[in-house]
Amino acid sequence: MMRAGRRASLLIVFCLLASAATASAECAWVVWFNPAADAYLIDSAHSTIKECDKALSEFVSVLKKDGYKVSGGFPEARVLLAVKGSEKIRYLCLPDTVDPRGPKGGGR
Repeated sequence: MMRAGRRASLLIVFCLLASAATASAECAWVVWFNPAADAYLIDSAHSTIKECDKALSEFVSVLKKDGYKVSGGFPEARVLLAVKGSEKIRYLCLPDTVDPRGPKGGGR
């Protein structure tokens, strides 16, 4: 009888861990626009990583039409770097839990 109870407990723990992993994989995704050294602006938000990737691929087309040279680790790193003359801009696709501006200060 104790073995059945232990198996049931392990099964419950496994199910809880699996559901937590699924929930974290389904977070929202944000496209950040980085037009200057310390400036990050939210361009758009998406409910899936696939939608975020699609937004970045659309940026590639638009930027190339505007004369930018586009490079980066997209889609693996989900970062686009666009250069036109001395102008450099960057787009990043990050989970909504990540802020490229860094942690918010608690203030002392």
